[in-house]
Amino acid sequence: MYDFEDSHNKLIAGIVTPKIQVAWSRHRAWHKETVRILVRTDFVKDGTKVKLEIKIKDGKTLDTLDKGTITGNANNQDYKIEWKDKKLDPVTAEVVVTASIKDPAVTADSESLFVDTVPPLVSG
Repeated sequence: MYDFEDSHNKLIAGIVTPKIQVAWSRHRAWHKETVRILVRTDFVKDGTKVKLEIKIKDGKTLDTLDKGTITGNANNQDYKIEWKDKKLDPVTAEVVVTASIKDPAVTADSESLFVDTVPPLVSG
């Protein structure tokens, strides 16, 4: 038999680690379309500012969004793809978004969003 009698009022040491995740609402988009950027966190206070950096997968920054805040461990922002003045691959750009917060300092990268920068060819 096991003896289950003991003081259960013990302090258990542990570390709570804040986390952040970021994702695009879809995997592929056309130039001039609006996509949603989804940020999810764990153990981050409401009102914490989140910075989003949209960049080509090779590292060139296309845009920065820094007006959003975390509410209920989430932040969703719509983003219109307007890169006419940016020098991109003429067919498809592979784009990621990096989400970061300062306090606590955590950062995450999304999976790629493939953006077709030229209109599709249609047959007649």
